[in-house]
Amino acid sequence: MRKLIPGFVLAAALFGLAVLIGPRLTLHSEVLHQEASADAGVTYGPSGSRRSSDLHLVKLWNVTGAHYELHLGPGAKHYYYPVEVGFGSADPRIREVSWQPGGVTVTFTTADSVHVPADNFSSVR
Repeated sequence: MRKLIPGFVLAAALFGLAVLIGPRLTLHSEVLHQEASADAGVTYGPSGSRRSSDLHLVKLWNVTGAHYELHLGPGAKHYYYPVEVGFGSADPRIREVSWQPGGVTVTFTTADSVHVPADNFSSVR
């Protein structure tokens, strides 16, 4: 009986870790769409250091399944402001990206849209 208790405690601890950490641990990612604000003629940052910001639509897999995020910021491959997106069971597809000096609006083929203010992604480093 005494040998069962440590095994049960260990199993419960591992299950707890999987539940708490599993959804945050990315196993694989795939960029579904990417573009840069400079391609639309818009840059961000304090005067004198204007930089292009990137937008990546990324599919992320973890132990609980797949989910989608927009990654925004200068050099969004490594440093980014994340925005979770998902409008059904299919991969979200971007219809239009509208870069403005005050932020970016992303419209999906489902007619849903997301607006992110520039202050959130223009200086993520």
